[in-house]
Amino acid sequence: MRTCQPLLAVVIVLLSFATNALLGAEKSRDWQKGTVLDSQRSRYFAGMVGTANTTGTVQANGGYGTYQGNTASSQRAVYRVYETFVIEGETLAHLAQERLRWRWSKPANLTVNAPVKFAVEKRKLYVIDEDGKEHQMEIIKKVLRANLTGSKP
Repeated sequence: MRTCQPLLAVVIVLLSFATNALLGAEKSRDWQKGTVLDSQRSRYFAGMVGTANTTGTVQANGGYGTYQGNTASSQRAVYRVYETFVIEGETLAHLAQERLRWRWSKPANLTVNAPVKFAVEKRKLYVIDEDGKEHQMEIIKKVLRANLTGSKP
């Protein structure tokens, strides 16, 4: 029984290090306040998917053969669906899109001209929607706000 106690202690220590590493790996985001300026849903044709079945018979007639058969196929169109948002922060306006991968996927619940909490990390934009859920989007374009350039019209 005494040999199991040191082994158990080592396992507990390793589990605590693994737990701390996983919790420490989660980054705290630099959240900012902004405004939703616009949103739009888009569908893009991605291609066709389908199957084909061929059934038939071959009959030999001397040195020649004949084939009689049927081919049945079914195809359907595949679309990619995106929800695109324009979110304005203190210095930049971001055009970002969220891909809706499944028919039952729901985009971020955001209201145009309403405040929003967002964070930017590299080419990703994270928002907290009105339901309290975090959504990840890809940044398509960044625009410097005109009133910050210092030039007068």
